[in-house]
Amino acid sequence: MYLIVPEKNKELHVPIETEIFHKLEDIKVYHGIKNNTEIIRFLITKEYREIQNKE
Repeated sequence: MYLIVPEKNKELHVPIETEIFHKLEDIKVYHGIKNNTEIIRFLITKEYREIQNKE
């Protein structure tokens, strides 16, 4: 399976395992996120905030 992320007229194809795909779907449902692009933004922002709080 591939996660496709549009980036300035480009697409980033990231192969993901089925198990990870299902985990992403569960996270999307839990947080009410509608698409894969938003879940990636959410997870990156969450991780970034955790890093900033530790510094």
